[in-house]
Amino acid sequence: MSSPADPSVHDVAVVGLGLVGAAALRYLSVPETGLTCVGVGPAEPEDWSSHTGVFASHYDSGRITRKLDRRREWAVLAARAIQAYGGIEAAAGSTFHTPAGVLMAEVDPERIAAVMSVADELNVDYERLRPDEIGDDRIVVPAASTVLREPPPGGFIDPRRMLAAQLAICAQQGADVRNTHVIGIAGGSDGVWSLHCADGSTVSARHVVLAAGPHADELNGLSRRPLIDVVAETVVLARVSAEEQQHLKGLPSIIVDDVADHFYIVPPTIYPDGQSYVKLGATRHAPSVLTPEQRRQWMTGTQHEADLDWLRALLLSVLPGLHAEDWSTKPCLIPDTPTKLPYIEIVEPGLVMAVGTNGYAAKSADAIGSLAAGLVVNGRWTNAELDHASFRLISRDR
Repeated sequence: MSSPADPSVHDVAVVGLGLVGAAALRYLSVPETGLTCVGVGPAEPEDWSSHTGVFASHYDSGRITRKLDRRREWAVLAARAIQAYGGIEAAAGSTFHTPAGVLMAEVDPERIAAVMSVADELNVDYERLRPDEIGDDRIVVPAASTVLREPPPGGFIDPRRMLAAQLAICAQQGADVRNTHVIGIAGGSDGVWSLHCADGSTVSARHVVLAAGPHADELNGLSRRPLIDVVAETVVLARVSAEEQQHLKGLPSIIVDDVADHFYIVPPTIYPDGQSYVKLGATRHAPSVLTPEQRRQWMTGTQHEADLDWLRALLLSVLPGLHAEDWSTKPCLIPDTPTKLPYIEIVEPGLVMAVGTNGYAAKSADAIGSLAAGLVVNGRWTNAELDHASFRLISRDR
């Protein structure tokens, strides 16, 4: 691909600079492509309660990273992304990955069999245990569980630091970054897309990658809106002292699938306030689907605080000896798809979608961004290991 004659028209614009969008921008802006690239996405709001724009799900400092998964596609994506972590950290001069290992407990025999089948096919390193073989009396899982232990590089990442690293590399590679968000998109007969931004500006590009997370279906002008069900998740943060951090030293990341949907625990990690927290994420078994207005109400409001007692009890059921100095909750948004996989597709000439992360994409975002970038550079799906049909867009009926 060659750059357009008009310097005000970029070759590629990435809409949304969360973990997927930033990864796509990094792959697109490498010198080898010869592309002029711009990324459009706001920074994390300083005050969530008064923010009137869009939100993202990377406003966090702890997410599990693992290869174990009952879906082959997620396992492949995770393995690719994990392999890339070291190079990203080296290029950015920062770290975001902690190889703490992962402990996965599952009661359902069919689900655990699916996890092991995928792991064996992909040669994932893991160990199968009974609950009484965990060898760590700090952790309690249901007695009927089958436990899988994945060694490093499994562990956890800091999404905020990962995003900063990706964007630092993008800047090194000459990508332009605009801290606003896109509210509308229009394709012209001249093959140039116009992106209308919340700050009143317009960005022009010959190709667009849409990676707008839980707001991807809100853009004006889309001919095909992605079918995503955006659901609310509450995160609980247990602030721990230096003494408790020492007690929890060596704790792996933990998943207990039968306790609650999206249930996971991240070992103590440092958050932007300088304090160390143990984090739990979980979704109620019957989550409600949020409208665009409800998404903002959830992120700016205090409804999540009502989940504290329920979540604290869940966390203490798995880590019964945990001593926290303070407990708090944070809201999060999860864009689910009917396929439980992201949409990664050229939906019309010059427009690629990479949306619908299903609450699993932080660890795999670099690989998802790479696939989206490949659709721009190559003009078609070229990955032989993954079936493109699994990532096809399902449109929302108007």
